[in-house]
Amino acid sequence: MKARDLMTATPYCVSPRTPVSQIMRAMLDRDISAVMVTGDDGALIGVVSEGDLVRRQDSAHQRKVNHWLSLLAEGEALNLEFLHSLQLGEQTASAVMSSPAITVDESADLSEIADVLLKRGIKRVPVVRQGKLVGVVSRRDILQALLAQEV
Repeated sequence: MKARDLMTATPYCVSPRTPVSQIMRAMLDRDISAVMVTGDDGALIGVVSEGDLVRRQDSAHQRKVNHWLSLLAEGEALNLEFLHSLQLGEQTASAVMSSPAITVDESADLSEIADVLLKRGIKRVPVVRQGKLVGVVSRRDILQALLAQEV
């Protein structure tokens, strides 16, 4: 079985300028765990996954943010709405995406795809044809294909 047989065609894509809050909303609304980031020419630039978003909110990152904000505030109370916009609304896909994206060609076979996912510790891999994004294969897609072979 090849990537083209397993993949979800036309994955959800965003531009590098898409706000993180919009990406989060799209993930929740569409029940997806990642979005592909493409340039104006349609070329794949990177991937924003749930993991990328969660890592940005980790405690070490938050401590650094809090330290700098406390210095800037000079003892004054900080506006919570402003802080929220700094952490989510103003960040864009380009700030949080994993890049360059690890990809497979549409002719990659199932074992090659599984090997990439395991060795790279990723949950999905974009599928390309002549360098252009044509789909994405997730671990779920592989499980569905394996189950279909058993039936």
